[in-house]
Amino acid sequence: MRMLRTNFLFGLMVLLVAGCSTVVNSARQKQPMVECLVAGNAPGTLAIARKKHQSTANQGDELVWLLECGSLNFQLGNYAEALDDFRRCEELIEEYDERALVSVRDTGSEFLTLLANQNALPYRGWCRDRVALGFYKALAYLGNGDEAAFRAQVKRLRGEHQKIQEDYHKFFEEEEKQLESVRSDNAEVLEKASSTEYLEDERNAAYAANLQEVAAVAHRGYGNFLNPASLFLSGLALLRDETWDNACIEFEHLYQALPTSQTARQYYATALQKSGRTVPPELADVPAFPFPLGRDCVFVLYAHDLTASFEQVNVYFPLMIAWPICVFHPALLPNLSVVAEGKEYTAQTLSDMDGILAQEFSMRMPGRLTRTLAGALLKETGYIATVGAVRHNDKRKTSTSRRRTSATSALTGSATLAWKTYQLIFNTADTRCWNFLPKEIKLTQLPMPSDRLVTFCGELTGGSPQEVNIPEGCGSALIYVNALTPANVSYQVLPLK
Repeated sequence: MRMLRTNFLFGLMVLLVAGCSTVVNSARQKQPMVECLVAGNAPGTLAIARKKHQSTANQGDELVWLLECGSLNFQLGNYAEALDDFRRCEELIEEYDERALVSVRDTGSEFLTLLANQNALPYRGWCRDRVALGFYKALAYLGNGDEAAFRAQVKRLRGEHQKIQEDYHKFFEEEEKQLESVRSDNAEVLEKASSTEYLEDERNAAYAANLQEVAAVAHRGYGNFLNPASLFLSGLALLRDETWDNACIEFEHLYQALPTSQTARQYYATALQKSGRTVPPELADVPAFPFPLGRDCVFVLYAHDLTASFEQVNVYFPLMIAWPICVFHPALLPNLSVVAEGKEYTAQTLSDMDGILAQEFSMRMPGRLTRTLAGALLKETGYIATVGAVRHNDKRKTSTSRRRTSATSALTGSATLAWKTYQLIFNTADTRCWNFLPKEIKLTQLPMPSDRLVTFCGELTGGSPQEVNIPEGCGSALIYVNALTPANVSYQVLPLK
């Protein structure tokens, strides 16, 4: 029995250091940080995120906190610091990707997902995170006054998106191979993971409703992890060079992603006309922009409200497991109007960030569910086997019936307490994600005002219009309006010289 306790405690210590979210899920760890931002204290929020990042350095959760630090630094106008954070994020992602999928280290981590939970694996970032990382890195270069680096980063975005698709398709294929062995070793896992009978359990009613909501939001995604905001930045760099043939390609992709968007239709129609190409019949009535886009122009990107995140709930199969659900936060600041020289411009949706995440979450759910169920059943099997072994061993060593009953009860109670504590501690859902991204990114554009004064109106201004001056020396400008919460609104003028 002493050996049993020693082995159990040793295993517990190994699992506790396997990943910082293995015991306390990421959503709970981030709650103080989110509350701080909602209260309007962005510098304090960054301090919390940085402290957590430093405490997770070289551990599996480092990327989770570093992404938050980068976006907060960008919001606060600390562009050089944001770039440092984003570069480190890229290094971590590259390190995780280059690591062989079945290396000694990853095999150990994979085993730990069964002994602990999926938080034992390093956080590699959702595809949405990876595309957004390049997008914000490009904007940070503009904020840092380095338009050449902005152009280079935007050019990289075109290849990076293709790489993200290829890498994750390989990842899904390899994951499927690994899960097949899990399914073959335990037919019960396959049956429970593929069946929907558990949704009829009244204890799972809220979870079933969330599944329906996720499915509905996922239809707003764009397929292949596409983010139209990245397509726009790529097209913007090309039209500023007046390389309209290449701009046509990017804006055609934007139009294909957003076929009903008047803004996407107008950009594509403008590029076609500028390049002398034939305009398709469905765009024949779409006018080109009545002002030049390559110079003396103001582009406004409006990033509003907090994107979807994950929270932990209990789901019954009937074996209870902790599982992440996708939570969609309300749109408190959905509209933005821009006024310049007496004319009003309304921002239109460019990227539905909730839809992008929900689509990927739905794609990855079967594999995650299989692995989570396998871990839960392994723990339950271990508990049953341990209790059986204790009873069998005690039966052999105890001579009298009374002593046998008393000793068996004590040992069984100890084993039960140890195993149930272990199961409770590591029944933790993987709720890791990049929280401080917007719910939506919207876009509008206007000619540079002669007085270089732009006025913003809408819910975010609280009824009092906000004036922003565009500095002299900016031939054009991109204004990034960051409004993740009503108490955190910033207007960042990113010069296009």
